[in-house]
Amino acid sequence: MAYLLRKIAIIGLIAVNSPLHSGKPADAALPEVVRQVTETARSEARNVTGSLTAAREAAEILAGMDPALRERILHAAATAVVGKQSAQR
Repeated sequence: MAYLLRKIAIIGLIAVNSPLHSGKPADAALPEVVRQVTETARSEARNVTGSLTAAREAAEILAGMDPALRERILHAAATAVVGKQSAQR
């Protein structure tokens, strides 16, 4: 039964994307959409990697600081974040 449902789903997918049945032009921009999705995924991956690298470097810098100085910097950063959040509301 699962095999039959899978085959029906594949046939339905082909029919939906067919230019004959769905009214889509034969030169649909599917390759362009695929390219855009791929580029977006790559840029998001680069952004995440860059953010993680920056966070790791900041943690290494903070770990090497004097505890009193580290506390002052973290307190100032927390105050700035809370101030930005209340200003946005």
